[in-house]
Amino acid sequence: MTTKHPFHVIEGSPEQTNTDKLKKARKANPAAAHLLTCHRCGGSEVIETKVGMIFKNGKAQGGTKQILCAGCFMKGSRVVLA
Repeated sequence: MTTKHPFHVIEGSPEQTNTDKLKKARKANPAAAHLLTCHRCGGSEVIETKVGMIFKNGKAQGGTKQILCAGCFMKGSRVVLA
């Protein structure tokens, strides 16, 4: 059986990723109140979806509207912004 190496903590902070840098930049320079930004990735591209719509007399009616982050949606996660 192989021997296990002892656990030790490396001093210092890890490198910042591009996402971390973007989040810091957005916090330092806040946008207008009406601009939506994703709390997970910091992006501002959105997709509007409606769930539960029905067609009545050839027109779409009803449904619940949700605003999703487009960047996170392309990566496979569903982040609801509004």
